[in-house]
Amino acid sequence: MGIFDHYRRSDAARDRVAIAIDVASGVLEECPVCRTVSDKQRDDRLPAAELEVHQRFDRADPSVAVFNGDRDDCLRRLRSVRDRFNYHCLCHDMG
Repeated sequence: MGIFDHYRRSDAARDRVAIAIDVASGVLEECPVCRTVSDKQRDDRLPAAELEVHQRFDRADPSVAVFNGDRDDCLRRLRSVRDRFNYHCLCHDMG
């Protein structure tokens, strides 16, 4: 394992936290059937996701410990992780 593998895994863990916050806040949606996450362009839910980030940091929630106190990184990731998801889930794409 090289030094860059360590950073890549750290980024993946941070992305997972941002995705979980986006799903919990309704920015991203998880299909109850296929469990695929999709981005329905719910920009109106971003303030709720940002509020959730601030509350988790204020409570010292263990879920945001991977950010080592970097609130801004978490807030940026709320938006950037959305780029990897399609508008429709697998169920809709399959017909």
